[in-house]
Amino acid sequence: MQCVTCGAPLSGQSSVCSYCGTLNDTDLRAIHHSVDGGRPSTRICPRCNAFLDTVTIELGSPFQFERCDRCLGIFFDPAELDAVLATAVRQVDEINLSRLNALISEQGIPEPERVQYVKCPVCGEMMGRRGCGVLSGVVADRCAVHGLWLDGGEFGKLLKWAKAGGVLLTERRRLEQISRELRETRKGRFSTSAEWGRAPVSDPERSPLSWAIELVVSAFGRSC
Repeated sequence: MQCVTCGAPLSGQSSVCSYCGTLNDTDLRAIHHSVDGGRPSTRICPRCNAFLDTVTIELGSPFQFERCDRCLGIFFDPAELDAVLATAVRQVDEINLSRLNALISEQGIPEPERVQYVKCPVCGEMMGRRGCGVLSGVVADRCAVHGLWLDGGEFGKLLKWAKAGGVLLTERRRLEQISRELRETRKGRFSTSAEWGRAPVSDPERSPLSWAIELVVSAFGRSC
């Protein structure tokens, strides 16, 4: 990709031209050649304190979100980022771990001393920070109600990450975690079986068979 101002080739690690210093819109140009940002928004850029623009991208169907024309940061409503990534990155059916690790090395991770918490463009409350997926190297600013903010260049990183199978890896890790939790839960239920074994079988109200049936029901009855 080339700089829109001087035509010099852009580094894959930065949206800023090393020759003329222009901040290029590499994030959105990577998925669409034109960007319609003609409508001003009432939402405020958490970095520049300026009004954001409403951007429309055609990816089979139109997607709208807010972007700052100064720093090129983007604000996505809840679930909007996932929908855009799923539409922009199609037919990825394998996880390329070597490529994902290379992306981390190329792009780097923000230095802790440079991290600044920012306000939500909608409600003005301070946002929390949370990673955007396994091995993405991107930490987004998130409002629990209104959505998430990506600084300029971070959406482009997520596109490369998704194309390398990052979404698939994140989903696999999530399912593995759920499986581990289910196994631990079932293990905890089986550990109480000794208590059932110590129950007095002479109890006229409870036969050994009824104790066994209740144990099975307790172990598996609430597994879903």
